[in-house]
Amino acid sequence: AARHADELLAEVEAEKRAKGKKGKKKKKKGVGAGAAGPSQEAEAPAEGDVAPSKADAAEAAKKAEEERMIRLLEKCHEERIRLGITPESQAAASAEVAEAAR
Repeated sequence: AARHADELLAEVEAEKRAKGKKGKKKKKKGVGAGAAGPSQEAEAPAEGDVAPSKADAAEAAKKAEEERMIRLLEKCHEERIRLGITPESQAAASAEVAEAAR
């Protein structure tokens, strides 16, 4: 099950990398007529500053939630080991509960 947690962590990290590549686009710098000169480039990103900070905050919150979930998964795994819970013992207990409910 520790291997399972490692696999989940690797999967989450792969998803982060995939999403990171989708959302980032390079701005094209104009070279022809209508291209912004150095003085205009400094003034332009006034409104754009707000959106990245919201996106950064959302990404940070998402990462924090993922970390919390991974820690919870690890804690549950450790408790299952400590208590000696195996898939077989859990299946047997579930069968007993189902039988008692009838």
